Amino acid sequence: MDFNLTEQQEMFQKEVRKFAEAELTPLVDIMDKQNDFPHEIRPKLAAMNLYGIPFDPKYGGAGSDHVSLILALEEIAKILAPLAIHIQLQEVVNDRFNKLATEEQKLQWMIPICEGTKVGCFGFTEPDTGSNPKMLKTTAVEENDCYVLNGTKRFITNAPWADVMCVFAKLEGDISLFFVETDLPGFSTSPKMDKLGLRGTDLSDVILEDVRVPKDHLMGGKGGKFDALKDAMTIGKLCLSAQCVGLMQASLEEAIKYAMTRMHFDEPIFNLQAIHWLLAEMASRLEASRWLTYRAAFLKDQGIDTIKDMAITKLFVTSTAVDVCRWGMQVHGAYGISKEYKIERLFRDAKMYELLEGTSEIQRELIVKRLPR
Repeated sequence: MDFNLTEQQEMFQKEVRKFAEAELTPLVDIMDKQNDFPHEIRPKLAAMNLYGIPFDPKYGGAGSDHVSLILALEEIAKILAPLAIHIQLQEVVNDRFNKLATEEQKLQWMIPICEGTKVGCFGFTEPDTGSNPKMLKTTAVEENDCYVLNGTKRFITNAPWADVMCVFAKLEGDISLFFVETDLPGFSTSPKMDKLGLRGTDLSDVILEDVRVPKDHLMGGKGGKFDALKDAMTIGKLCLSAQCVGLMQASLEEAIKYAMTRMHFDEPIFNLQAIHWLLAEMASRLEASRWLTYRAAFLKDQGIDTIKDMAITKLFVTSTAVDVCRWGMQVHGAYGISKEYKIERLFRDAKMYELLEGTSEIQRELIVKRLPR
């Protein structure tokens, strides 16, 4: 058991940290205050190979591993979490193409996504379900040389300006997966949502009205795609956990910085025992979360990525992130609710992660169902 990062992983982590501090810091207000996505950053993300970290270079990827992926997302989220969400979605979409598409389709879509010239989005969640595939209402009907898709997808990141979407739909009573070009007739999106945190990620509904897709857009054959959904969810849970580690690191640093400069009776509040307790809790929970997340990434690189392991990681790390950011806010006192301080944004962003890729309550159900009995 080796807890050390490789030299290559450490170098990559430092490069991403330097990139994030220089290039993403100026974008914070654009995303959080204006609720806009800064598209000018996409070529820079692609130049860093952040859209295709674990994929084969022949498909535009970096040929690296999932540990490197979560190291990058941690550093990105420390500066600007919603941008990490955008990157995560490209990794998830590319992973579906990598595992289920034909060689021609991989070259057609994975390369431009990795290059940042095309954007993908992922469509499972619907108005009536976010975790139960049996409740899926989007349908696909075979018709001559195509499939006709109808339904509504909800909370779809990147949807307003994506080029392609992975769509889960019921075909002949079983779950199938299609890729759908967003410029096809019948494909439309609702106005983007104005939400609490992770602002600027452009979340909206996708409406499919008699969208006709060629038969070769059915990925991996008819039916049986519940396993493909679970596989995608494990990647999502892992990526979200890494981003929460970045948020916690940022919160701890902000809390220390504030405590060192905020004076009370001619001495910094950092010297107060009450502040010591808060900072100690933050630091210990951060380290526990970081190593649980790193372990999950290591397991995935070994081909061991059970739903239970990823659900445990996601449950612990996302709920802990809310606690850590809340304690960081406590260190700031009343100033913690002021938008002049970064901790206010970090707390709003952290809360979002408890609700993505299945709520904490769903994670508990996934875990309990897989406990030995």
